[in-house]
Amino acid sequence: MDYKIDVRGMTAHQSWPIIQKTIREMDFRSLTTVTDSLDKAREILNMAKDSDINTFLEESSGDFLIHFSQTALQDGDKFTSSKVSVVVITDCTLGRGEQELGKALMKSYFYHLKQCRPCPKTIIFLNGGVALTVEDSEVLKELRVLTEKGVEILTSDTCLNYYGLSSRLAAGRTASMKEITQRMHKAENTIII
Repeated sequence: MDYKIDVRGMTAHQSWPIIQKTIREMDFRSLTTVTDSLDKAREILNMAKDSDINTFLEESSGDFLIHFSQTALQDGDKFTSSKVSVVVITDCTLGRGEQELGKALMKSYFYHLKQCRPCPKTIIFLNGGVALTVEDSEVLKELRVLTEKGVEILTSDTCLNYYGLSSRLAAGRTASMKEITQRMHKAENTIII
């Protein structure tokens, strides 16, 4: 079956999650996305390229058609399952320097992480990073979206206890250092932030 998604009037960033969901859930030979702007079409092509999905662009009567073939989609599926990755978050800011900038960068990181394909298999929170998994965290919404996508969120029980945050955990579950160590060592790719 051939499938078409009309994203005219939407931004590329609004369109991409719909396209990704369709790619994951539908059974079809080809997918065509229709947009009304060359700039939007180019952004979607770049997002597809970043996800290792092959596409080609066609203009038709003022609309821009982005074609995803079954072969490209199968290649994209291979990409999604190619590596088991674990992200380890050790602080509630990203990078060193100004605290407010670091908080903004961390928030932006999680916003974009939820749109990545593939998502990491597990995100582990240690030390000061545990503050991101509790009530009133600025990234709680993103963590819940990641959980819905199947990402496992693990927070160190030792660190939660140390900071007096055990009763405020709002995303994922607690884990012992033994389990955290095993997850990090079993992963094909561990990213520590």
